[in-house]
Amino acid sequence: MAFFSVLLALLLEQVKPLGRMSIVYASRRALADFAAHNFDAGERRHGVAAWFIAVLLPTLFTLGVYIAAMRVSVLLGFAWNVLVLYFTLGFRQFSHYFTDISDALNHGDVPGARAILRQWKALDTLEMSADDVTQQTIEHALIAAQRYVLGVFFWFLLPVGPAGAVLYRMAEFTAGKWNASGSDASPWLRSFAARAFHLIDWLPSRLTAIGYAVVGNFEEAIDMWRNYARLWPDANTGAMLAAAAGAVGIRLGATAQPVHAEPGEQPWARVIDAELQGPDPAPHMPGAAPTSTHLRNVVGLVWRSVLLWMLLLAVITITMWVS
Repeated sequence: MAFFSVLLALLLEQVKPLGRMSIVYASRRALADFAAHNFDAGERRHGVAAWFIAVLLPTLFTLGVYIAAMRVSVLLGFAWNVLVLYFTLGFRQFSHYFTDISDALNHGDVPGARAILRQWKALDTLEMSADDVTQQTIEHALIAAQRYVLGVFFWFLLPVGPAGAVLYRMAEFTAGKWNASGSDASPWLRSFAARAFHLIDWLPSRLTAIGYAVVGNFEEAIDMWRNYARLWPDANTGAMLAAAAGAVGIRLGATAQPVHAEPGEQPWARVIDAELQGPDPAPHMPGAAPTSTHLRNVVGLVWRSVLLWMLLLAVITITMWVS
């Protein structure tokens, strides 16, 4: 059932993308604000309580509905799976930015590409060259693919099913929101949210890195992962991006330095203590400078990785049916 749930959710999301102004996005933002304003009083236990309210409450609700639905009918449980995945998993939640930037670069419209990237990530793109825009786009797209697709995919396959998908997305969203510039969250809440998501994403990010190595240049991906993952302030992101760079044969690192953060995005990772990365950063990453041609290569890498995990899930599903 898991295989068909993911497949149908991806197909539905391609046909009818979920808008950022949807009631689901508004609800998760309202819940995070409610938890922070009413439970985050500046002490450690308050920060932990706020995180539990914002993240575990919707997770447990999703799990309860799933258990109840499965007791009534397998088809009802399947429908709940698809519904939850539709709201938590999918490329179309970010891919239009990537496509628009790619089209602009292919037509030589660098100012247009800068404007789209600025709209997407709230970056200062005024002095960025075409290569800079390309590199930033590739890295943010790879991070988004992990946050919206591959990480959700992993947590959904655990025994908790759709509750795992909700746990991953809410943990990522609150870590970004509470560590964003201008957030009123206490240091305890910021730190706990960041560390919690770092732990939740530890295994999925490394499975993603392994997937990129398998479907790309395996030796280069592993070499880059081993030697250059420490370029990024977050070990999870570093493993994933370094492996992707090696798999495609390009040089990445534009997002290795802290930049302006927005809710749900990666720069909050710098709040994690430096000992997670070691004392000395890795040297500058080798490889070809990314060009607009490499944008298609990265898209192919991500899709091949998704197909790899879908194929493995299909094999497991068939094996369980036969046995």
